[in-house]
Amino acid sequence: MRRTRRNIVLLVTVVAVTAALGTALPLLADDKAELTFAAATDTTTTQVLQDGDNGAKTTLATCPAVCDGNPQGWRDAVLSFDVEGLPAGATGVTATMRLFSWDKFATATTVHAGGAAAGTGVVAARASVGGALSSAAAVSKGYNTWDVSAAVQANGTYTFTVRQTGLASRVYWASRENKNTSIRPQLVLSYRDVAEKPGPSATSAQPAPSSAAPVVTPTTKPAPSSASPSVPATPTRTVTASPTVAQPKPDGWQLTWSDEFDGSQLDKAKWQAKDNTMVDYDLACITADGDNVFVKGGMVTLRVRKETETCGKETRDYSTAYLTTQGRASFTYGRFEVRAKTPTGPDNSTGLWPAFWLRPDDGGVGEIDVMELPGGAKYYKAATQAIFLDYTPVKQDHRYEFPSGYPADGFHTYTTEWEPGVLRWYIDGKLVWQRDRSTTPWFDKAFSRPFHLRLNFQVGGWLGDPDAATRLPADFQVDYVRVWKRG
Repeated sequence: MRRTRRNIVLLVTVVAVTAALGTALPLLADDKAELTFAAATDTTTTQVLQDGDNGAKTTLATCPAVCDGNPQGWRDAVLSFDVEGLPAGATGVTATMRLFSWDKFATATTVHAGGAAAGTGVVAARASVGGALSSAAAVSKGYNTWDVSAAVQANGTYTFTVRQTGLASRVYWASRENKNTSIRPQLVLSYRDVAEKPGPSATSAQPAPSSAAPVVTPTTKPAPSSASPSVPATPTRTVTASPTVAQPKPDGWQLTWSDEFDGSQLDKAKWQAKDNTMVDYDLACITADGDNVFVKGGMVTLRVRKETETCGKETRDYSTAYLTTQGRASFTYGRFEVRAKTPTGPDNSTGLWPAFWLRPDDGGVGEIDVMELPGGAKYYKAATQAIFLDYTPVKQDHRYEFPSGYPADGFHTYTTEWEPGVLRWYIDGKLVWQRDRSTTPWFDKAFSRPFHLRLNFQVGGWLGDPDAATRLPADFQVDYVRVWKRG
């Protein structure tokens, strides 16, 4: 995952995909695909010899002509991106360049087409550039964006120069060399691919994959109600279970591992609850405290709490939970399913990000996201399916918007089938995405060895941090996790 968690590389978000037997899944009317590119090269151009080799630094800088008292102290941030994979029939193309600043500044910036992004950046004179593509009145803390659509409408290499006016002091931005992969420069393209639309209509039946999509039927397992849980100001562990429906045994698969969470404690033979730790893309301390992770009412709850928590040398404003089967259970191929309810509603969930995903035991390349369910008004309607090669990032992902309702309106089932050469994703038994060797050149490199399971509940990240409306504590509730093998 995550998930921000991520040099010439390509992050591909694909909405129209190839289903089984080469038949195209329909592109829904509101679907837009995205291509996100890391910078191929970047540098800070300047006449200041003392700056040294700007092409190798972890930061870029901008500054106007008179900078820090130097009348020739200007700095321009110059970046190039290699755009690949934009279909010839793409329409409605928009392009946004994103740069990360560690602080906010009352100074304007303008992005121009052109410039020289390679080398040390030290030049004899300021380069001539094209007309202004986009401007921003101030610099924000975090990612800043500029619309560069006027320059990017097809595949090719594009170079942009960022110039600063107003504040006569340097503003620093994260470069492509920055160790924190989640804050590196990006160029994000969104588009509609008209070439993907022929094929079955949105209302016609989809072809079945090699393994028939399961049908939801009642079972006897008691499981949590889909009603929103009552979360008091001082959290308790009150959970009410009620009869519900679950997936039957899928044809062609044999159950090989599962946790139904029917006991009163987390099964430590199956799960490790990470404790007293943190990750750089999460605002919370990760704890194994009973107020953050507990089993009750036929489910496991991962809870985010607003509280001051210390983990290692860090003190953070939130606590959360993170479960993994690493060292306990791992799988090469299989069918992986979770039935879960998320708190990510439309009005009160910005900065909340639950997920179920897989990572390789050897810690190398590869990641399979069965689902990510980020909250907030922009994201709550859809579930994300994704795969990673690495976190530079080389990634492909897909956002599935529910035809009615949204992930937080009740319990839903999220499934990924992983077989040699193919991955298939289902939501509530419906095939929603597929990746294979034809869509993903690095498929076999990434997905051919043991992976373990992960359940986590991230706070904050590049999709937004909690705001005043975010309701805390918040619960990510999991009814079961099941793994099948072919047989």
